[in-house]
Amino acid sequence: MTQPDSPVETQAPAPREVTRLLRAWSGGDEAAAERLAELVYGQVRAIAGKHLRQFGGGPLTLQATELANELFLRLLDAGIDWQDRRHFYGVVGVAMRRILVDTARARGAERRGGGQVHVTLSAAEDVGGDEGEAFALDEALQALRALDPRKGEVIELTYLLGLKREEIAEVIGVSVPTVDRELRFARAWLRQKLAP
Repeated sequence: MTQPDSPVETQAPAPREVTRLLRAWSGGDEAAAERLAELVYGQVRAIAGKHLRQFGGGPLTLQATELANELFLRLLDAGIDWQDRRHFYGVVGVAMRRILVDTARARGAERRGGGQVHVTLSAAEDVGGDEGEAFALDEALQALRALDPRKGEVIELTYLLGLKREEIAEVIGVSVPTVDRELRFARAWLRQKLAP
């Protein structure tokens, strides 16, 4: 029986085990891919729920389970050369955002002429609005990553994956004060970039 999607606190799997399984999967071990999916599924589903809340529902009738399943289907077919846990969660965040943006675009195309799609995305301090703003935020996040990859990664790990400052510091190998500085800059940069 399928459980309804709701915010779930999940225990993060051991970083070394995730990295070991990712490398085995990259080496062609299909059993490692299955074991990894079992190990991280709860956390990925919780991340999916956070993404969906950031998109504010609206026309996106996906549930966290559907989004997590779609993500895993895409990852299994992607043939990515996995490096480590940091790489995995970075890809998860970007891929989920891409799935949601693609879904919003597809639904928007279906509704053109009959009504406007309203999407709320709060990844940058509760920035919300219509479909155009969601796409603008996606473009702004891509531009931030191009400008400063670490700042882009910190903002995505914070808002898109929901990691705590200490977890981000561990994942990217910097101090918590460095995470705080990067986050302050990234928030200010995104606010300026998204200002009307």
